[in-house]
Order: sequence, then structure tokens, then C-alpha cells
Amino acid sequence: MRSLLTLIIVGAIAFVLVGMYVAPGQPELRTWYLRNACEYLDKVSPQICAPMRKAEVGVPT
Repeated sequence: MRSLLTLIIVGAIAFVLVGMYVAPGQPELRTWYLRNACEYLDKVSPQICAPMRKAEVGVPT
């Protein structure tokens, strides 16, 4: 049970980190995050999706 909980926590952290550091440079992934995930990630912290929004409008990060 503990290993399953650890796997879920690590997966959630990886999901957020990919959104912050990988997705801004990948147009298809960035579009998916902005369309599907940022609605929920913004409830945690608006800073998670900020790099993707800047990259979407063409502002250098």
C-alpha cells in the first residue's frame, strides 16, 4: 500500500514538473496542458502554468 501511495505522489510531482519545464518548449504538449490541465493546476498555484502561457504568446522565458 505504501509503495502505491509513493508511486501516486511521484507521478503527480512528475506531472507538475513536466508542465513547468518541458511543456513550454513543446507546442503539442503545451497545448494539451493549457487546454486540459491548467484549469486544475491553477487552483494549486498559478505559477505552474505561467511559463506555458508566456510561451504560447511568444514572450521569451
